[in-house]
Amino acid sequence: MPDQPALLAYPDPPLTDGVVVLRRWAQDDLGCVEEATQDPDIPKGTTVPATFTPTEGLAWIERQWLRHDEGGLSQAITDAASNEALGAGVLMARQPGTVEIGYWLIPRARGRGFGSRAVGLLARWAVTETPLARVEALVVLDNIASRRALEKAGFRREGQLRSYLVVERQRADVLIYSLLPSDLT
Repeated sequence: MPDQPALLAYPDPPLTDGVVVLRRWAQDDLGCVEEATQDPDIPKGTTVPATFTPTEGLAWIERQWLRHDEGGLSQAITDAASNEALGAGVLMARQPGTVEIGYWLIPRARGRGFGSRAVGLLARWAVTETPLARVEALVVLDNIASRRALEKAGFRREGQLRSYLVVERQRADVLIYSLLPSDLT
């Protein structure tokens, strides 16, 4: 295995199941970033700015484009019917052959299955169409919706990591989930 994470190419064509599409972020997606800043939980656990300005929003989108240079990938989760960005699906390189998946949806997009669909599309692509062997997800214990999205997408819960993440300057326990190519058979 190489010491450096492999660069992931954007899926071409973009990933879709007819309900959601995962595609590169565009400057036109600024409204999604603005809505994300209005949900207090999204900026707590992501790099979305806590206060929105057009300049900060565009800087966030540009940082998503740069994830590719770090061995990761950030995609807008969009409604297939309208192409409107509703959230983010991110792969972050951790070690050779492994990425961590992160995701969020703006509040008005929740409860419609977009999250589990997007997570499933992105994770399955990662372990079947790239040299990756493992996709991991870390979820704080009380994030039931995220846990359900992962389980619906085929992830398996592996265990609990005590005092693992820092959320708002406090340490939090998390559950670790994974998806391996063998989970898809």
